[in-house]
Amino acid sequence: MTYDDARLTRERDFHNERFGAVEERKEDSFYFAVRAAVDTYWRLVRAACPERDVLEYGCSNGMSSIGLAHSAEWITGIDISDVAIQQAKNSAALLGIDNVTFQVDNAEDMSLPSAGFDVVFGSGILHHLVLEKSLSEIRRVLRPGGKAFFFEPLGHNPVINLYRNRTPEARTVDEHPLLKSDFEIVRKYFSKCDLEFFGLAALASIPFRRSPLGAAVRGTGEQIDNLLLKIPAVRWQAWIVVMTLEA
Repeated sequence: MTYDDARLTRERDFHNERFGAVEERKEDSFYFAVRAAVDTYWRLVRAACPERDVLEYGCSNGMSSIGLAHSAEWITGIDISDVAIQQAKNSAALLGIDNVTFQVDNAEDMSLPSAGFDVVFGSGILHHLVLEKSLSEIRRVLRPGGKAFFFEPLGHNPVINLYRNRTPEARTVDEHPLLKSDFEIVRKYFSKCDLEFFGLAALASIPFRRSPLGAAVRGTGEQIDNLLLKIPAVRWQAWIVVMTLEA
């Protein structure tokens, strides 16, 4: 077995276990602090999908694709986890959604046709992959002028990295939160690369996420971030980047 084969097997097994679980993962609850990032990402994706051929890159259990199916022309979802894909197929069949298709696929070497999609979107997927391979494949399957949207963690903040180092069970050994240097690879494949940064002062709301004060603390943090994350030297300390790419 090659290194890449072993890496992909680790990713598949990790996500099969994740999608087989019923409890909320501790780290999932932390996304409370970056609701602004989540809202921005979905606003961009929803606006791009109507009457388009769409690929969800790392579709997990398919609920995002199913939720967008009413406006898109057609949606294809791929994931390395066969457990997740079976859940997605079951949900689509149960809901009678007939303009989505789900398949197990290797995101770094997709079995999909070239120039087959107007839109590609994915959340928390690129940092699991070899960027040269994945970005090349995304560009290959996009039509000229097509757009891609991604929601990804960044890897510069030492406090966030300390938490990552103390919770290795929450992620695979092959994950690599994106660094500033990685965006040189992004720009190699895409003519436009717009970035929005989230989650610095707003992270202080995490301990309050189950408190009546949670939304207020988060809102204050977001206001501070609106100022801090305009500073070039500071923005890379954010937790999350929302990417808009154009072929």
